[in-house]
Amino acid sequence: MFFNPGIRKIQLWSDARGKEFAVRLSNDHDFKAVSNPAADYTKLVEEADYFSDMDYDWKYLLEHWTAVKNGSVKLLDDDGHGGKEPHPAAFDLPDVDDVSAVKRPNVRGAKREKPKPLLKCRYCMLSYNSEKERHEHEVTWHAEKRKENSNQPSSAPN
Repeated sequence: MFFNPGIRKIQLWSDARGKEFAVRLSNDHDFKAVSNPAADYTKLVEEADYFSDMDYDWKYLLEHWTAVKNGSVKLLDDDGHGGKEPHPAAFDLPDVDDVSAVKRPNVRGAKREKPKPLLKCRYCMLSYNSEKERHEHEVTWHAEKRKENSNQPSSAPN
């Protein structure tokens, strides 16, 4: 904790026992918020940057900062997880000491769903997933060819 006259810091102070806390700015003598007005705040506990363009709720800041210090509030780490708690993905893992005891699915005998057969345009062989899509394409792009095919007599079996 260093002192730089050009940069203001928010400071967390405590009494000698570390039971009561107060907040003030580094260049001010008066505290912005205190947990006990009768306490004598003599120990600088921590500092944080002060941004003059922000409005601070000093009472809330003091309550939150002291809650973090006494452990009732956990801060998140860089990964977005707090403290020593396991990553959520760890809960997906089996709770088995011996990894070889974990059964794996039979990959060789696994039945796979066959892909749905694609429908192809009768004129240009583009693929479609539904009869409706194929029909719309043929009507839009191959109207002339459809007319020619419908005008030709069909060879019906006798």
